[in-house]
Amino acid sequence: MKDIDARQLLFVRQIHGSEAEVKYYIRGNAGWRLRGKGFAFIGKNGTGKTSEGDAKTPLGEFRALGAFGILPDPGCALPYRRIIRGTVACDAEGPHYNHIVQVREGDNIGGEKMWELSPEYDYGLETDYNSECIYPRGSAIFVHCKGAKSYTGGCIALDKHLMKKILMTADSGLRISIQ
Repeated sequence: MKDIDARQLLFVRQIHGSEAEVKYYIRGNAGWRLRGKGFAFIGKNGTGKTSEGDAKTPLGEFRALGAFGILPDPGCALPYRRIIRGTVACDAEGPHYNHIVQVREGDNIGGEKMWELSPEYDYGLETDYNSECIYPRGSAIFVHCKGAKSYTGGCIALDKHLMKKILMTADSGLRISIQ
C-alpha cells in the first residue's frame, strides 16, 4: 500500500475458489491496527475480473466511493445512499453503466434491483472499479453483506457485523486491496 492518504485498509486475500480471508486495519498514531477479520465470499469463479458477467472479483487496489444500504445509515462518515424501491445497479451498456441509479416505472435501465437483495445489500460500499465506466469491463463491484450463497457475482461479501463496523469507522481514506 503506497497511498499516503490511506487511513483504513480492507485487505482481501483469496484462499480457494470463492472463499477469501479479510482483515480490516485502521491507521493511528502508533501505526496500523487490526480492527476486524473474518472470512468472505468473492466471485463464483474466483479472481481476475476481465468482463461483465464473468463472476470474478477484480484484483488490485480500490477506493470506496460511498456507502449504501437497505437499512438506515448506521453512522457513516462516507456519503450514505439509502436503497429504496427503484434503486438499480446498472450493468447494461449506456450512459448509466456502472452507476447506481434511481429508476421510475417505464425507465429502460437494466441491472440489479438492489432493493430486492436483502441481506446482501442491507449495508455496502461502492468501489471505484472501472471508474471510467467502460462497457463491458464489469460493473457494480461492491463490498456488501453475505447472503445465502457461498459466492458472489464479483463482489466481496462479509459478515454483517464486520460490514457495519467498517461503515461506522471508514471515511474517504479507506482503501480496498484484493489479492
